[in-house]
Amino acid sequence: MNTFQTLIALALLIYVLCVIVQAIQEFVKNLLNTKADVMAQTVETFMGDSLKLPQVQDALKVRGLNITALESLNKQDFRSLLDGVQFLPGQLDGIVKSAQADAEKIKDNIAASYEGFRSVFQDAYTKRNKLIVLILSFIVVLALNANAIILYDQISSDQAAQQALVASAAKPPANASDRTSQDPLTAAQNTRAAIQKDLQDYPVLIRSHKYGKDHDDHPYAQIPGLLVMGFLVSLGAPFWNDVLKGMTGINNSFNTNKGKAS
Repeated sequence: MNTFQTLIALALLIYVLCVIVQAIQEFVKNLLNTKADVMAQTVETFMGDSLKLPQVQDALKVRGLNITALESLNKQDFRSLLDGVQFLPGQLDGIVKSAQADAEKIKDNIAASYEGFRSVFQDAYTKRNKLIVLILSFIVVLALNANAIILYDQISSDQAAQQALVASAAKPPANASDRTSQDPLTAAQNTRAAIQKDLQDYPVLIRSHKYGKDHDDHPYAQIPGLLVMGFLVSLGAPFWNDVLKGMTGINNSFNTNKGKAS
């Protein structure tokens, strides 16, 4: 059972690293405005010549919206938005003879493909976020030298730290998305404070970045341990939150049954 509790403690540390990565990710997304960037790229690639990005931005601006509002519009809303688009003469060629009919037909055709457009955007945005998380996961792991193999060894040999981590696993830290702001400056402050608090609450992560005897005893575990930890952290906080709930549930059940048996 000691091995299982060590795994719970390690899973909690991985979760904390995930929360740190998520906090940094939210800050990076707000700073770089990645959603607007991906949305603009999707408009340009998916709509092609039938609808230009500046036309969409101008129509949204009239309504006091930015490009990211397209994510929440339904097909009917988008069709209404197209009524405010000023199409260029070249965009109306080859449809029908009447200019008015041309414009209406183009709008209907574009609106009909809107759900496909949103699907393409969601796929592109998800891939962008996964790439950001993967990169940040390895950066955080390398910065802290959070080696999965060495951390497991440290936790398994330190009963006090193990018990403290297992006890706190039942109430993991708050999700990073609740601790950030759309304002980049505030987001940076919240991100820094959140990371500092997590590292103070779980000092084994701070201790892990220091090279010394513990690391010299594992010369062949350096690269594999870091690669494994980077991959595990990239799975994300929601995944490890579910893992922790399941593991702590099993642990509590075992302890309850053990108490009854004694």
